[in-house]
Amino acid sequence: MKKKSYFSFAIGRVIAGMILGAVLFSAFKMYLRNTYNTSIEAGFDDIFGKYKNMVTRYDAGELDVTFIDIISNLYSSDYMRLAKINEDGSFDIFFETDYDVVPVERSIHDWVYLTDNEDLLAIGQRTDTINNSDWTICYKTSEEIHMIDSKNYCQGKYFDNSWNVASIYAYKYNNSQFLFKECVDASGALLSRLPFIESYYEDGNSFHIGKMGMYDAYMNNVSYGQNLDFTDPSKSNLYNTLDEKESLDFQNSVYFRTARPDAFLQQNGDIFLAENISVLEKFYNDRDIRVQKQVGEDISFCASMSDKGHNTIGRLAVIEINGQKYLVESVYTTLNYRDYFKPVFLIAGIVLLIFSVGIPCLTAIRPYSQYKKAYENNRFKNNLIDSLAHNLKTPLQILGGYAENLKDVSDAAEKDHYADQILAKTQEMNADIESILKAADKTSIILTRKSARKIFEEAAKKAGADIDIKGDREIKIDRDYFLSAAFNLIDNAAKYKTGDSGIEVSILPKDITVRNRTDKDKFTPGTGLAIAGRIIEQHGLRLMTDLKDGVFEARITKK
Repeated sequence: MKKKSYFSFAIGRVIAGMILGAVLFSAFKMYLRNTYNTSIEAGFDDIFGKYKNMVTRYDAGELDVTFIDIISNLYSSDYMRLAKINEDGSFDIFFETDYDVVPVERSIHDWVYLTDNEDLLAIGQRTDTINNSDWTICYKTSEEIHMIDSKNYCQGKYFDNSWNVASIYAYKYNNSQFLFKECVDASGALLSRLPFIESYYEDGNSFHIGKMGMYDAYMNNVSYGQNLDFTDPSKSNLYNTLDEKESLDFQNSVYFRTARPDAFLQQNGDIFLAENISVLEKFYNDRDIRVQKQVGEDISFCASMSDKGHNTIGRLAVIEINGQKYLVESVYTTLNYRDYFKPVFLIAGIVLLIFSVGIPCLTAIRPYSQYKKAYENNRFKNNLIDSLAHNLKTPLQILGGYAENLKDVSDAAEKDHYADQILAKTQEMNADIESILKAADKTSIILTRKSARKIFEEAAKKAGADIDIKGDREIKIDRDYFLSAAFNLIDNAAKYKTGDSGIEVSILPKDITVRNRTDKDKFTPGTGLAIAGRIIEQHGLRLMTDLKDGVFEARITKK
C-alpha cells in the first residue's frame, strides 16, 4: 500500500470547496447589487413623485417658489429643474438648483440661506404663507461655512450619499428581505452625517458659526473626528448655544450642496438641459434609448452613467395638469454598491474562505484516518510476517527435530521429555500468535495516568528478568495493553542479552529507553518488538530501535 499524506486527501476537496465558495460569493455580490439598485430606484421614484406633487400644488396655487425652494432642500437631488411649458414650447423655469447657497434649517418654516451672491443678499428675506403658516427664507453671508466647504467637509461617503441613505433606509424597513437588512446595517451604509450648528450669532447681514455637530441616520449626536469649532473667543459672549433637545429636533441642520453633476449633464445635456419642448419631442419621437414610458407622463426619459465610482441617474418627465404642461427633471448621484458594501464583502469573503477550506479539510479527516489505520495495519502485518518468517523458523526446526527423535526412541522417559519440549515450544508459539492477534484486533484504548516505573517493574517480574530502573514519571496509557508492550521489550532484551550483562531502563521526561548488551551475530529482531511497536503507536507514541557497538536500545518517544 502506497503511503499518502493528508494533503492528498484534502486538496481535491479544498479546490471543489473554493470553486463553490467563489460561486456563492459571486451570487451574493449579484444579490446585493440588484437589491441595492432596486432600493435606490425605489427611493428615487418616491422623490420624483414628490416633485410632481409639488408641481401639481403649484398649478393649483397652493404654494409659490419660496415653499418649493424649501421643500426642494428637504427632498434634494444633485440637480433639479421645474418649469412651466409655454405655448411656444419654451420653458418658464420657476425652480432650478442653486449651488451658491447652503441652506440652514432653523425650523421647518424658517430657513437661513448662507451665500455670497450679492443679488440674493439684496433680497434679504422672502416669505410665503401656506395654510396660515409663514415659510421664510433669509439670505445671509457666512465666512465659516465657506471655510468648511474649502476643507471638503461636505464631500465623501458621509455627505454625498444622503439620498442613498434615505432610499436604503426606507427600503430596508418596507421590505422583508432579512439578508439585505443585515447587510445594510453591517456595511455602515446608514452612517451618513448631517451637520448641525450648535452655536452661532448674527450680526446684521452676517451669520457667524461657532461650533458644529453631527447627526447620524438615527438622529443621534455623534462625533465626526474633525474640528468643527469656529468660535471666536473674543466674541464668545455673543454666541447663542442650542440645548440638546433643540439640536435633536433638526434645529439648525445644515444642507451642504453636492457638486453639480457636470459629467452627467455634459453627456446627457441634449435632454436634461434642453431649452424647449420641441427638442424633447424630437428625441422622444425618434425613440431615443433614454425614452422611458411612464403612466401619467406625456414625455419621459431616464438616463444613467458611471463615473469614478459614482452612479448618476437622471429622470425627466413632461406632465399635463389642467391643460397646462410642466417639465420636471432631477439628477441623483449615488455611490457604487461596492463602496457601500466593502465591509460586508470582506466579512463574507473571509467566512466563505474559512468554510470553503475548513469544511473540505474536516471532511478529509475521516477518510484519511481510515486510510492511515489501514496503512498502519498493513505495515504492522508486513512487519509481523517478516518477524514470524524469521522467528518461527527456529522453533519449527526444533519441533521437527523433537518429532524425528520421538520416532527413534523407545524409552518412555525420553519420549516424555521430547513430548514436553514439543508442548513447551507449541505454547510459546501460541502465546506469540495470541499477542499478535490481540494487537491486530485492538481498536480502542482507554487512557489513564500510571507510573511508568511500576509498569516496567511488573513487566520485568512477568518476564522473569532483573532490570535496573532509573527515574519515573506518570504516562497516559491503557494499563494492561501498554504492559504487554513493556513485557515484550523486557523479554526481548532478556532473550538476547550477552552473558551476565544487565538490562537498564531509563525513564526521562521526554522518553523511556530499554538498553541491553547483545552479540551482534546472536541478535535478531523478534515478533515481540513488532507487537510492542504496534501497541506504542496506538498510544500516540513512537518506538525507535538502534544497535550500536553491541548495545541495543529500544526508545519510546513522542511522535
